[in-house]
Amino acid sequence: MNRDNIQHEWKRYVQGELTAPEREQMDRMLLEDPEALGSYLLALENLPVPLLSGGDAFADQIMVRIAPLSASAVPETGTGRSRLGRLLGNQWLHYIAAACITMLFISAGIFDKLAPGNIGVTAQTKQPYSEIMVKKATGWLAEMKPAPYKQ
Repeated sequence: MNRDNIQHEWKRYVQGELTAPEREQMDRMLLEDPEALGSYLLALENLPVPLLSGGDAFADQIMVRIAPLSASAVPETGTGRSRLGRLLGNQWLHYIAAACITMLFISAGIFDKLAPGNIGVTAQTKQPYSEIMVKKATGWLAEMKPAPYKQ
């Protein structure tokens, strides 16, 4: 194919005038041939941009379709979930509860029993993992403590 024929085919491809086998062949060319992308983009540049007649009417139609969706997405103030339901659905509450449970497990030594290599090891032979974690955390907190104010 010469260059003009290729541009004509890409123009037909962009406008959707090709048959299914021809469209598949053009798709395959886009995937396999590096020069095909350049020809395709050139064909896109040469095509005129269609004008939208009745742009205001089109926008009004879209707004009419969107309005019921946005109105249904906002819950009514009187018929929402209960206060407890909203509180339990709060994501921060979940994070705080997870942090509290983790600290409880660390202080109780639960993670010591789960750590690999601790099966059959007595507490006298090895420092508990929870103590190591608590010492590290208090060390970090001590480092973050601001220096005393000097006059």
